[in-house]
Formats: sequence, structure tokens, C-alpha cells
Amino acid sequence: MCIDMHQDMVKPSCVRCTEQGFCSDKLSELLHCRGGRLTKERLFLLKSACDMNGHFQAHHLYSLLNEHGYPVSLTTVYRNLALLTEAGIIRRAFVQDDTHAGGVWYEHIWGHEHHDHLVCSSCGMKVEFSYPAIDILQEAVAKEHGFSLTHHHLELIGLCPECTHSRTEDA
Repeated sequence: MCIDMHQDMVKPSCVRCTEQGFCSDKLSELLHCRGGRLTKERLFLLKSACDMNGHFQAHHLYSLLNEHGYPVSLTTVYRNLALLTEAGIIRRAFVQDDTHAGGVWYEHIWGHEHHDHLVCSSCGMKVEFSYPAIDILQEAVAKEHGFSLTHHHLELIGLCPECTHSRTEDA
């Protein structure tokens, strides 16, 4: 590894990252190719992104960094989210309507199984799910049309149990 990881730098601690190699290695490789450095701020941002449960936005990381003594700009956070995306550590999480939800959402994917989403159109609750049969069908459809799938996202939109129950009571 080209970068000297100081002991006071915190590596991501999620179980999957530990089992499959730290996300910091992926980011370090990308930064090395670009002549960049793995700074304490970047490492803390990476750790925070890896430790997020579910989906998150740039302003969540921005707030965390500033609360923990890393005064960075929101622009810096967005630039680093682009790097994490390029390194394959996070991806844009397709949310029903990013504009009404306050902008782009992300999710940590390195070492995580592929999953799709159920989204409540009333309260916005999101549930991650994985059904291999759906993936097989999507691959079959792509093949039938001459496509080679590189990735996909599936979002099923409806009402969660609470909103369904609430609407039945109101009727």
C-alpha cells in the first residue's frame, strides 16, 4: 500500500468491509492513480459513509464531518462522494423523487449484496429486499433484447402497512 495509514486514522468498521478488505484500500488506489492523498478528512468521510444505515445524503456527511472537527465545505463532500462512487464503495440510491426528497441519496454497497427497494409513496419509508428470481428475470429480459446488463435498480412503489392501515381507517 502506497499510503502510510497513521494509527490515529479510523478505518471503516462495518463487518462486510472487515471481511472483504477495507474500503479505504479501494479509495486509496483511486486517489493514488490521480495523485491525491487519503487525508484524515477523507478517511472520516469514508468511515461515516460505510457506517451509515440505509440511505444518506451529502448534507448528512457534511454535518458529521463538521461536528467531529473536520470543517469542510459541502462542495468538498460532493467531490468526495463522486470519488467513493467511482471507486465502487457507494452508489446513488434511486429514490422515487430525489428533488422532493432533498436531492441525491447514496448507499454503501462495497461488500453488500445487490438489493432493490420498496418505497412508500405516502411517508417515504424504504425497505431493501433481494429476490434472486427477480434478478434472473431481469437478466432474461435484457438478453432477449440483446442487452448485456452491467447493473440495474428496481424500485417498487406503493403504500407501507402503516399508511395502508391509516387510509383504511380514514375511509
